[in-house]
Amino acid sequence: MLFAEFFTWWYGRGFIDLYSRLKRAGVSIWSRLSVGILLRTLFDPWKRIVTDSSGSITDKSRALLDNTVSRFVGFSIRFIVIISALVIEVLLVLFGIVAMVAWPLAPLLIPLSFLVGLAR
Repeated sequence: MLFAEFFTWWYGRGFIDLYSRLKRAGVSIWSRLSVGILLRTLFDPWKRIVTDSSGSITDKSRALLDNTVSRFVGFSIRFIVIISALVIEVLLVLFGIVAMVAWPLAPLLIPLSFLVGLAR
């Protein structure tokens, strides 16, 4: 009876739980790294550091340089985080594929290991 319940769970609810956990992990990574917000603010200045451009032409050119550097730094940091999130998502998908293929085969490894052990 216990084996029947185990196999019913393993090939039924357990398999569905594995899929839902993998899906939740992907959504969690996407939201924890705030990829949507990073994409919307990709070209915004880093930490909203903006230099006022009033005054002489020297002050305006210095402000333009400061603001350009701030935007470049903001873009660089956000881009690296977005790429990191994409890499993590790809690795999660690959792990998920392996897990979804291995899940139905895992219970077969128990009797197979006994047979291999007896054959030696």
